[in-house]
Amino acid sequence: MTNPFSRKRQNLTDLQIRVKQLLDELAQDDIGAGFQVAAYWHGELILNAFSGSADSAGRRSVDSDTLFVVQSCSKGIISTAIHILVQQGKLAYDERISHYWPEFGANGKEKITLRQVLTHSAGIPLMPTYADMRLITDWRAMVCEMEKLEPIWKPGSKSGYHGLTFGWILGETGSRADGRTFAQIIHEEICKPLGIEKNLYLGASSEAESRIAEISGEAVPIASMPDDMLFKRVLPPALVPVANPEWNSPWFHAAAVPAVNVIATAQALACMYASLIGDGVNGRRLLEPASVAEATSLHFEGIDEVALAPNRLGLGYSLGQEGDVMGGKPTAFGYAGLGGMIGYADPSNCFAVAVLCNRMRVGRGNRSPDRLVSDLIRETLSNAES
Repeated sequence: MTNPFSRKRQNLTDLQIRVKQLLDELAQDDIGAGFQVAAYWHGELILNAFSGSADSAGRRSVDSDTLFVVQSCSKGIISTAIHILVQQGKLAYDERISHYWPEFGANGKEKITLRQVLTHSAGIPLMPTYADMRLITDWRAMVCEMEKLEPIWKPGSKSGYHGLTFGWILGETGSRADGRTFAQIIHEEICKPLGIEKNLYLGASSEAESRIAEISGEAVPIASMPDDMLFKRVLPPALVPVANPEWNSPWFHAAAVPAVNVIATAQALACMYASLIGDGVNGRRLLEPASVAEATSLHFEGIDEVALAPNRLGLGYSLGQEGDVMGGKPTAFGYAGLGGMIGYADPSNCFAVAVLCNRMRVGRGNRSPDRLVSDLIRETLSNAES
């Protein structure tokens, strides 16, 4: 009779092999692409796989220490930092942002709450028409820009993707309430407790620069959208990869653009999500179960005003919905990033996953790395439990 524990160990060994083979195939299909995947199950790291190139010329291979610009996966990280400050009593979801940051209340924003920002319902998603890469890396300048914003819908009346503004509003609010910079808050409240100080940054150190994977691939087709589309005004072509080589510049990596430029390994991102569920990682949970329950409760379900797509939202996290990468689990939560990246937790199965890549490619569809890897992990873990 087969020992069930031996069978479980064999399934997890097979998972590492199968995911590595999958990443090798994806890298071969897209020369210059690099991939990194990690997964935790019941608080234990069960998968750490990588393949491909960390630069478009193929001179540098991805390894377990390679860092990636995680794009909008950043939003899940900064939301976690905000929830930690709420848990500490420094912030409150239904308090007005202007309570912490009085200048923010100008131009009809005085009643906007932290909860409304976290649910993308504050009505202030638009970026300045003149914004460029240098402007968005200037924290003080972008704080002033956030103060100038005017709501384009009644705050709280609908939800629409606050693609970039989300980060500065939450970051400055957290900093005003706490006294530290938002980068320090992430470093000291997320990275240090989990031991991932060298593997997750908002504002990469000079020592980390040589480990950061180069972004390459196809330009995101925003420029061809009609000028009056909200999405184009939320994420202007001048600010998105890969048409802008500045995304690969050390000065951009060192800056804090909270909604999109957290730099991390897949293991660090997966570790953060694993620390929010079950018994955490090595017995460490960043948030108490009650805090996670509030942060992941359903706050919006419907069509996103900006992305024009169905969405389910908690407080700063996307929630699972039918047919999605997170297995359609309504209790799953996380955030996806451009290029087929994602970080998320599935509390019902007690696992957390991160899939990162450095090559932007439009139209991958069912060959998107986040979906392929997530489906394979879910299938293997299901077999391990049976």
